[in-house]
Amino acid sequence: MPADDPSERRTLTCDHVCPSTSANVATKLLEAIARATVYQTNFLSTSASKSEKASSCARELERALLDGEGKTLKDLLDAINNWTASKRGFMSEVLGSSDENVRAMEKELDLVDVWPDSKRHALAVRLVRDHFDVNHQAHCSTSFDDEEGLYAHKLKDCSFRPMSCENEGCVATYSLKNQEKHDSMCSFKVIDCSLGCGARVMRQDMEAHTTGPCEMRPVSCPYALIGCDGPVPQRTMPNHLVENADNHLRMLYEASAKMSIRVEELETWANDLVANDNTRREGIRAIDTALLALETKHLELDTNTTKHTAKLEARVRELESTVKKQAVELVSVRKQLADIVKTVSQLSKH
Repeated sequence: MPADDPSERRTLTCDHVCPSTSANVATKLLEAIARATVYQTNFLSTSASKSEKASSCARELERALLDGEGKTLKDLLDAINNWTASKRGFMSEVLGSSDENVRAMEKELDLVDVWPDSKRHALAVRLVRDHFDVNHQAHCSTSFDDEEGLYAHKLKDCSFRPMSCENEGCVATYSLKNQEKHDSMCSFKVIDCSLGCGARVMRQDMEAHTTGPCEMRPVSCPYALIGCDGPVPQRTMPNHLVENADNHLRMLYEASAKMSIRVEELETWANDLVANDNTRREGIRAIDTALLALETKHLELDTNTTKHTAKLEARVRELESTVKKQAVELVSVRKQLADIVKTVSQLSKH
């Protein structure tokens, strides 16, 4: 049989596209349609009119992207953003188009299935593979002469082969080349306790573990208030108390000595307050005597002299004001003295 003509052989190309990249693009497409719909509708628009506008925008965006010029994934994102910005009109400037409204529109479009996820994802794959990834950062373009080679490549060797996370609870999909990256940050991956207690917990539960039931969680020593301030792993606390018993006793003795000195200082202060109180008492008695003398002298003065009488009355009012102020101060000092004596008594008991 004659050999096959190489020019007539069919070239087979791997069509794998990075799942995470296509998913991100599909999400960006939905956001663009939702934002454009918000831009071109208002609170008076019905659900039917919004759906019709969203469908029209989806068709327009698809044509714009497939007919546009671009080479890289950045060019694709720029094209989507530029198209979205072109839909902003005067009414959207007046009425506003917050991100909250856009998120609500995305949910509404998903519910009415205006642009199904399968169609968005298919368009995203097509855009990445055929239009905007000439550097092959997110898709494979390896070619083969036979189906067996292509099959083996797609099944085992392709770095863009779709992978599903094996960690229980995780639904992420990614390409083979990103497997290690995902594994290093997957919230559902079970890993060893970061404090070394020996337990294995999910990465997303690590903080709750290390601040809760972890036996190696740092805790404060019962004697921290008197100087033993280094954190101790919860598991080793009994050993810490035994090994540092002498140090803890020394800290207790030093704390007791400092407390005794403080008590003596408070007692001295209280005695000084008592002495000051006695001085104030003597001053009040002197004022009382002076008032009595003034009153006696007032009786002896000529009651017919109005001016002299007025001066005496003014002097009496002044002295009475002074006495009242002294009396108020005396009450305050007595209360402070009582509080101090109570505090000293409590400290002496301890």
